[in-house]
Amino acid sequence: MIRVFHGEDSYSISQEIRKIKSKLGLNDVISSNVSYFDNHPINFHEFLSTSKAIPFMSDRRIIIVSNLLSKIQNKVKSIPGEWLEFYKYIDEIPPTSEIFFVENIELKTNGIGLNSIGDQCEIKNFKKKKGYELESWIKNKILELNAKASPNAIKRLLWMTSGDLYTLENEINKLTLYVEDREIEVSDVNILISSSRQSNIFLFIDAVMDKKPGVALNELYSMILDGVSIGQIINMLARQVRLLILCKDFLNKNLSRDEIGKRIFINNNFVLEKTLSQSNRFDLENLIRIQNKLLSTDISIKTGSMDQRTAVEILASELSK
Repeated sequence: MIRVFHGEDSYSISQEIRKIKSKLGLNDVISSNVSYFDNHPINFHEFLSTSKAIPFMSDRRIIIVSNLLSKIQNKVKSIPGEWLEFYKYIDEIPPTSEIFFVENIELKTNGIGLNSIGDQCEIKNFKKKKGYELESWIKNKILELNAKASPNAIKRLLWMTSGDLYTLENEINKLTLYVEDREIEVSDVNILISSSRQSNIFLFIDAVMDKKPGVALNELYSMILDGVSIGQIINMLARQVRLLILCKDFLNKNLSRDEIGKRIFINNNFVLEKTLSQSNRFDLENLIRIQNKLLSTDISIKTGSMDQRTAVEILASELSK
């Protein structure tokens, strides 16, 4: 059997592969019957020889080929010619071998990547989860651990992790252990989850909008404790403000959400939604004021007219007025 697993949801692809491998039996049996081909260029004849091998203490072998079809699709010149006509060799592969072509991007339906393996294969597209589907995934993951979470805690968890499934799984495990028998609340998420730099930026800008200088200052110090320099923080804040200004302009021009995402080069669904939401909360005059203040703070630090700690405190205070 030939299968193609492709799409942006690499977490779900890896989970599916893990379930399939587990059916082979014990770990020793699995390791003896699973082969990986991911070092490019992949030797076609070595692959074919491996796929013809007899399974060891099992009724089947699994061969996983990673990131090959996308390279064929993109016409990478180093791909051995036999791969371009893989469909001609399918009959040589015994039924005891299962071949998995794994791609962490979405392949073109009629592209040369998929066409190279012919039509005798099972194709599954793992699209990135978003919106209600992602919230449902989190809820089910928590229920699997015999725990519960409030709707607001789930939304907060989504935002703090930017919807990354690997991070979500890890944080959900930590949260369920932390709360023990009670329901997970927003406060638990805030206490336990290490904020990413992006979420720190969002929290800072929210604090500015809500006129909470203490919260704004706390987020700045949180980034500093994470090893981010004052200069990097100012650059990240300035970049975010520029994005908010661009979003306001694009929204005024009635561009779609997806089109705005492409123009400001944001692919992450939650980062884009949060950026659009924040752009709606600010007027253009306020955004330009923040941008100018960031610039003057940067100049004050670089010229030595103000020490970094004082500059950060004044920045948080003045922006939150």
